[in-house]
Amino acid sequence: MCAINFNKVHSNMNSNNSFFANYLEHLSITNLTDIQSVCMQPMFEGKSVFGLAPTGSGKTLAFVLPLLLKVESQLRDQQILILVPTRELGNQIASVANKVAQAIFKIDGKNILVRTIFGGTPISSQIEEVSKNPHVLIATPGRILDLLERNALDLLKLKSLILDEADIMVGMGFSDQVEAICDFLPENLQVGLFSATKNEKVTHLEKLLLGGNDYLNADVENIQNNSGVQKFHDSEIKHQYINVGNKESKYQSLVKFLKKCESSTHIGKGIIFCHTRETSHQLAESLKNEGFAADALSGELGQVHRNSIMRNFKNGTLKYLVATNIAGRGIDVAKLSLVIHYDIPYTQDEYIHRSGRTGRAGNNGLALALCEAKVESYYLNLMKELSIQAKPFDKDFFVNQNSAEERPEGKNQHQTKIKFSKVYINKGKQDKMRPGDILGAFIKELSLEKEDLGNIFIFDNFTHVELNSDKLELALKKKFRIKNLQVKMTEAK
Repeated sequence: MCAINFNKVHSNMNSNNSFFANYLEHLSITNLTDIQSVCMQPMFEGKSVFGLAPTGSGKTLAFVLPLLLKVESQLRDQQILILVPTRELGNQIASVANKVAQAIFKIDGKNILVRTIFGGTPISSQIEEVSKNPHVLIATPGRILDLLERNALDLLKLKSLILDEADIMVGMGFSDQVEAICDFLPENLQVGLFSATKNEKVTHLEKLLLGGNDYLNADVENIQNNSGVQKFHDSEIKHQYINVGNKESKYQSLVKFLKKCESSTHIGKGIIFCHTRETSHQLAESLKNEGFAADALSGELGQVHRNSIMRNFKNGTLKYLVATNIAGRGIDVAKLSLVIHYDIPYTQDEYIHRSGRTGRAGNNGLALALCEAKVESYYLNLMKELSIQAKPFDKDFFVNQNSAEERPEGKNQHQTKIKFSKVYINKGKQDKMRPGDILGAFIKELSLEKEDLGNIFIFDNFTHVELNSDKLELALKKKFRIKNLQVKMTEAK
């Protein structure tokens, strides 16, 4: 086993990574992160790797680029299997993999087929996809095991196996499924095990998958400075907290803080974490009634609904995502500047994964905890155990964060009073509807303001739109078109 001292590693693609330069340039990447610099070459050479690096440190590219470069595109077999704990994380990896595949095609002419296999979607369609023998499969363990037990999938020609976010995977109870999948794998398989934290269950997987062979042990530690800012690789996260007194005043403290965010050009999208799905849905509904563009993401939602929420969150239609720990796993949204711990996490791992949603890819972030008096000492002790110097929330935080062109305070006050109703539109994905098309039509055809619309949920055959209740009656009386299509709109039941 080879251990690496990351203090001697520099994030420069010119150091032993010149082979990847053309592909990185095509992907608009000029500097590699620590985990990428150390793992890419060994993985390309077929070595197994245990990569321990913080959330947001670029682990995905560290294994996707070298493995896809090794794919023999002329052989239509499953050559790479990437196991993930959640559909959201799988979709994020698939997005990176497809971009890398496009770069390889343009440079080398190799056509690499990437497919995702998750639960929550009809297995019949996935059996059909698997029968096409894609080179790369990105999947959740349960669905892969189901396909294997049905003899719908053969992994005997697999060359590389990746377990991403292994700590989350074992925390969500996938260990037994991963062990069962091992019975279907060929010998002498290249393995990549990537995780942000390590515990006994992760160590068990490490021994199971890597123990009998030599492998690269790549361990990147968080870098802590003395200013209350923890660095996850090259990004900075401020860890602060507000003493909210009791449970009743916690909600009011959140509303007060978010109103400040609304008038700030520094704070953009944010995720608000709760312990339970009931709390997340209740909180999201209350915030919507206050006029905030918020919605809840929890594990029981259907895939179409989840995709619609995430699409709205990424394009900015939705500003605040209220999520449970499980639902929030794998969410990777560009320039997410804020994570709020509405309910204080139970464990160190939970805190790391929640907070790691912000401050990614070199951007700054704020991890704010709302501490009731009875849990403040617990929170401070948790921060001490993590070697994080958390500070009380700086009341002047917003003073110097805003540009000279802030939105007028009066407009923001009006925004927070909006109450929304949901309307039904008889057009959806099959009509190639997009959020921008719908938003533009409401503004142009119905003379509404952007603030009059909340979330937009696009389904296969219809769309739901949250509309300012005060404008509902007027909007329903009018006929209008979206993308030159006459649409029918009624109040949603």
